[in-house]
Amino acid sequence: MEQEESFGLYRYRWIVLGAFMLVGALVQVMWLNYAAITSTSGTGADRMVGVAQLMQVSEFKITLLATMFPLVFILVSIPAGIIIDRKGFRFAVMLGVVLTAGFSFLRLFTANYTLVLIGMIGIAIGQPFVNNSITKMVAAWFPTEESALATGLATLSLFIGMIIALALTPALLKMFGDTLGGVRGIVLVYGIAAVVVVVAFALLGRASPPKPPKRTEEELQEEGASVNLGSIRKIFGLYDFRLLCIIIFIGQGAFIAILQLIDQILKPKGISSETAGFIGAVMVIAGVVGSVVIPSLSDKYKKRKPFLLLAALVALPTLFLIAQLNSTMQIYMVSVVTGFFILSAFPLMLTLSEETTGHRLTGTGTAILLLLGNAGGVALTLVMESIMNATGGENNSYYWAMMFVVFLFAVAFVVALFIREKNTRFPVEP
Repeated sequence: MEQEESFGLYRYRWIVLGAFMLVGALVQVMWLNYAAITSTSGTGADRMVGVAQLMQVSEFKITLLATMFPLVFILVSIPAGIIIDRKGFRFAVMLGVVLTAGFSFLRLFTANYTLVLIGMIGIAIGQPFVNNSITKMVAAWFPTEESALATGLATLSLFIGMIIALALTPALLKMFGDTLGGVRGIVLVYGIAAVVVVVAFALLGRASPPKPPKRTEEELQEEGASVNLGSIRKIFGLYDFRLLCIIIFIGQGAFIAILQLIDQILKPKGISSETAGFIGAVMVIAGVVGSVVIPSLSDKYKKRKPFLLLAALVALPTLFLIAQLNSTMQIYMVSVVTGFFILSAFPLMLTLSEETTGHRLTGTGTAILLLLGNAGGVALTLVMESIMNATGGENNSYYWAMMFVVFLFAVAFVVALFIREKNTRFPVEP
């Protein structure tokens, strides 16, 4: 009875989760701010001038603005994870969202590419402090049987931010006008939203409940745990964690690459930049649904591995079809299935990471995984562009680049087969 009374379950946990989701969505909006409006698209009255032409720089330089996020993530991820484990998730998220809001206004100097780039780098530094805090926040507020669902909902916010960036940004540019003033209007809207989110999280994002939730980890609330290079070596010594590193490098890396190149991948098929942005948004929307449904099933059946295998298996035919098909409607339909299953694997991997490393090192473990996922995004973006340059021909087709991604998901499926799932972290039913 005493042990039961040492745990608590508070409805306020959902408010903390909601406040975190606002921050998570915000940083993803900032990441893909320019992705869907990079190129000039359309003809006649429907023609919309892209940011590259408006700023009088190459499309590569605009793509670089988004690519800075995974690049910076690689450098900042592990230091951010150590800070999260030492200071707690609230401190880290506040630091990340303040950086995001502050540097977002530097991008108002739309005619000065250097200042815009510095602004994006500053925002990118804040991103790891937010994204790497997911498992720490979940472990602090949610019981074990809700951990995958809570992680899925927190991850959902990242996808919502992507949807907003891909679908809303082109509409805002049309509304404000495809001029530098119009781009400045978009930046101002997102900057004001960032300030609102800072205030909301500062007021609502409490660090921990009065009593910890019921979990199987004895060291649950050890926010001040010592984290050093020795603990990092210990994490890499975990067999299942090493397998997760390979899987997330491929899975998240491929997703980042495809999302950043979606305009260029679909343009040879005769699909406009605006439509490509909507296809990317539809893929992410389906991922939002999948990130709630699949983790809920994972919690219900107390299994992680089968759903991870399913995600990798579904990727094989769906990515092949996206490369093969030319019909916009068919690509929309396949993108729904692709997003639903592939993106649902992300919260499962974070949950497996927390269950593998234990709560004491979950911030650092998450940081390592997300570092590798973002490194995969940078690497696979460059590899896919290199393959396109070598095989794309006059149309700059990404067909063989997509085939390479399909092969990588086959590798991820084989690696996932060797994960040794344990059910010991779920509460034993009476």
